[in-house]
This record gives sequence, structure tokens and C-alpha cells, in this order.
Amino acid sequence: MYMIVSFECKFKTNRENIERILQHYGLRRIQTSLYAGDLKNDERKELAKNISEIIRDTDNVLIMPVCQSCYSKKEICGRKIKFQEELYKVF
Repeated sequence: MYMIVSFECKFKTNRENIERILQHYGLRRIQTSLYAGDLKNDERKELAKNISEIIRDTDNVLIMPVCQSCYSKKEICGRKIKFQEELYKVF
């Protein structure tokens, strides 16, 4: 299922750790603190667990599944978002 992940971190080192985890799961950056990509349900749960282990009380992370039907209705205004076609997950 397609996932959108948004986060806010007070400290740069923690932001970098979260970004590294998101990239490990094959999610791609859309904006500074916004990532998106396809994840299976068990990968989503594992991602949430891994992030929960490193975030601080001042951080927040939103992992939001988006169904294919809703995703196909997206509208992009302004600069087009370009995704890499070939993307590999590293486990």
C-alpha cells in the first residue's frame, strides 16, 4: 500500500536518523520532512517500531496509508514531483 510519512524533529541528528530509516524502507523524499512510497503492512509495522525506538518526546512522525484509488486522484500544483523509477530496498 502507498504510504505518506511526515515528521518533525527538534534535533538535526534525530532528523537524520529518521530519514535514514525511511530511505532504508525505500521511501522517497517529496519535501524536506515528507516521504512517500510503497510498503507492505508488515513493513509499515516494522517501520513504526524502528522509529518509535529512536524518537524523542519533542518529535512526531505520522505514517499514513493511502489506498490506490485515493492516490490515483492526487493533484500536483506547481513544481512536478519526479520519482526515481528504479528504487531498491535494502534489508
